[in-house]
Amino acid sequence: MADNLNDFYLPVYIINLKDRRERRKHIEEQFLDKPEFEIEWIEAVEHSIGAVGLWQSMVKAVQTAIERDDDIMIICEDDHIFTPFYCQEYFFTNIIEANKQCPDLLSGGIGGFGNAVPVDTNRYWVDWFWCTQFIVVFKPLFQKILDYDFKDSDTADGVLSVITKDKMTIYPFISIQKDFGYSDVTRSNNEISGMITNHFRQTDNRLGVIHYVANKFRKSANNK
Repeated sequence: MADNLNDFYLPVYIINLKDRRERRKHIEEQFLDKPEFEIEWIEAVEHSIGAVGLWQSMVKAVQTAIERDDDIMIICEDDHIFTPFYCQEYFFTNIIEANKQCPDLLSGGIGGFGNAVPVDTNRYWVDWFWCTQFIVVFKPLFQKILDYDFKDSDTADGVLSVITKDKMTIYPFISIQKDFGYSDVTRSNNEISGMITNHFRQTDNRLGVIHYVANKFRKSANNK
C-alpha cells in the first residue's frame, strides 16, 4: 500500500438494493465532491433475512476486490453519512498509519463497542463493534470473510468482531448512519424511531470521554 497520499488508491464498494432509489440518491450525494474515491457499485443480494443478504453482498464486494487485485477496500452501505470531521488527509493518514499496525479492519464510525484502547491520537482498538456502514477492510481479512459460514442468526458486525484479530475505529468519527426510518438488517431498529441515531450519539459520547482523557495525559507526559 502506498505511503504517499497522492499515490493512494482507494476503491469503495457501495452496497445498494436496486429498488432503494432514495438510498441510491443519498449515497451518490455523499461522494459527489470526493474524487479521492473510486466507486464500484455492488447490487445487494435480496434475502428474507436482511442480515444474510448484507453478508452475501459483502462477500460479492470482497470477491470483486480480489479479482481486481486490491490490497485494501472500503465496504460502504447506502445509509452512510460523512461527518464534518471527514477530510482526505485525516482519513488517508489514519489508514496508512493503521496499516503499519496490521489490523484487519478500520471503521469510519461505530454505533457501539465494549472496550476501547487508544493506539494513536485518533485511532482506537475495540474488542467488538456495531455497524458496518463504512469500513476499511485490509487484505488479510478478505479470505476470512469468504471462508466464514454465515448462519441465519448471525449479524455482519457480530461476525466481523469475532473473525478479526485486531479491529480499530477512527475517532472523531468520519462516518455515521442516516436513519431512513427503517432498517433492512436489524429489526429492533425499526421499533423505535431514531434508535440508530441514538446509538451513534451515545457511542460518540462514550468514546469522546476516552479520547479526551487519553489525549490530556498524553500531552502532559510529552510536556515533561
